[in-house]
Amino acid sequence: MTTGTPGLPPVSAIVLNWNGRPFLEACLASLLAQDYPALDVILVDNASADDSVEFVRRRFPQVRLLCNRQNLGFAGGVNVALRQLAAGVAVLVNPDVVVSPGWLRQLVVPMVADSRIGIAGCKIYFPEERRLQHAGGYVSFPQAIPGHYGYGEQDEGQCDSLQDVEYVTGAAMALRGEMLARVGLFDEGFFLYFEEVDLCRRARQAGYRVVYTPEATAVHAESAVARRGSPAYLRHMHTSRWRFLLKHYPLEDVLQATCPVEASWLPRLDPLERQASARAYQATMFALPEIWATRQAAGQPSPSEADTRAVLVALRRLRQTALSTEPAGLLPELEQNWQVQEQPFTSHVPLLGPAIARLRELWNSVSTKWYVRHLLQQQNEFNALVVRQLVAHNRELAEQTVARPEEEEEWLELAAQLTQLASQVASLEQRLARLEEGE
Repeated sequence: MTTGTPGLPPVSAIVLNWNGRPFLEACLASLLAQDYPALDVILVDNASADDSVEFVRRRFPQVRLLCNRQNLGFAGGVNVALRQLAAGVAVLVNPDVVVSPGWLRQLVVPMVADSRIGIAGCKIYFPEERRLQHAGGYVSFPQAIPGHYGYGEQDEGQCDSLQDVEYVTGAAMALRGEMLARVGLFDEGFFLYFEEVDLCRRARQAGYRVVYTPEATAVHAESAVARRGSPAYLRHMHTSRWRFLLKHYPLEDVLQATCPVEASWLPRLDPLERQASARAYQATMFALPEIWATRQAAGQPSPSEADTRAVLVALRRLRQTALSTEPAGLLPELEQNWQVQEQPFTSHVPLLGPAIARLRELWNSVSTKWYVRHLLQQQNEFNALVVRQLVAHNRELAEQTVARPEEEEEWLELAAQLTQLASQVASLEQRLARLEEGE
């Protein structure tokens, strides 16, 4: 580990990679070109199937490699390096990010000037010149929808002042080592997305500042892990969003404010996102015991059996809504337009147009109408059959997703028992840890 110079702490730059070989050349070159006196660059590989590791060994021998045997997600992968952190500051950089000259110094200097800054983020552009992607982040209640200040705007100086923000993106951020020692590492229950939102919230709750630093700039391709809007993106995003909601917000607020808004929001989504949301609700139900354990670890009261039951019921109903909602406007439009009708002949020829159209109509009656009418009848019969089948299938699907009361009661009872057992296991694990510490 290189030693720092007065006023500038040593920094470990951590690049978490998963099949990001096409991006690594530009990313690592931009990091190694930083004018910073005490920088180690570490690439953590999450079991990539491409030749990322071989490429880095060959092209960037000065980069330290940590290779995981499986894909641990963002939080799990980054934590592998953070557990070994010896530097005063860690910076995280996605492999599809290229940082500007002077980026690291500009990011760290505010942290040196104010020891209360635990996390610092930067100004991030889309690959298109001067179009903002990130200038600090916020989370909107009641659904915990994340957003970035300046997103999609042309940079005209509107985001050029240092600001305290709710969170900064993990695509390019700096973390004070002292802060991590106090509040803990990333929550590995977030496989992808919201892990930096969660860490920033915990840092602010512990009294640290989370700041956006506009002088430090980078460009983010935003495509190395999951394409925005893809099934993988939507599934991970909504699963993590609900983990964040249930981990940090009062359960009463989630039940009384979030759930009704979510239920009215689902029918407006496209089918792909509704399906991803349904899977997220189910994943959240299974993860509930572990989420409750994180609330307890943070000093919050343990949710009661009634709270657990209410959350399970709410998630189950949201899942049913997501699965039973018709694609907006699709069936009504099909029902309205299934019938193919004969269209009259027209002509735009001046003066003679009506006569020409009449002549075409007469010729059609003699030569083709007797044959075409049979085809139209067959097509309409087929269209009507398809629409009836679609309507019946949609009704059947809706009925299948709504459980009978006795089935729901049995399911909730089993889920509550599972939650109780998980809580007991967590308690036993804590007792075992205390015993081991006493040895």
